[in-house]
Amino acid sequence: MGEAANKAISFGVGIFVTLLIASGVITMFSQMQNIYKEVNETDTSVTSRFGRYAMYDNTTITGLEVINCANKYYNDNLIVVEYSGVELNTETGLEYLDDQLNLETIKYEDKFKSMVEEVEYDGVTKTKISFTKM
Repeated sequence: MGEAANKAISFGVGIFVTLLIASGVITMFSQMQNIYKEVNETDTSVTSRFGRYAMYDNTTITGLEVINCANKYYNDNLIVVEYSGVELNTETGLEYLDDQLNLETIKYEDKFKSMVEEVEYDGVTKTKISFTKM
């Protein structure tokens, strides 16, 4: 009976150790999955932040796209839209743009050179999208 008891105890200890190792591996995988999820969310956020301005970075666009950009980023505190030296992300800036449209200075088919850069305003880094008529 002593030998059978030793085998049973060894078998029980083996099962216990196996369960400990398995639960440790499962816990580790669970933590790694959470970390990868957070990294993926951060990566997606950074990519979408810079990707959404790609169409304005050193490209030629139309007057209609300038108007759409000004309207799209109107209330965004981290975006500054500039047309020929006038910032368009304020109420007066949009009124200025509307005045230009009424005077037919900007036409939908006009071509503009656009540029995106990071600038600092009052200690806050913002994305500045500039348009210059060609």
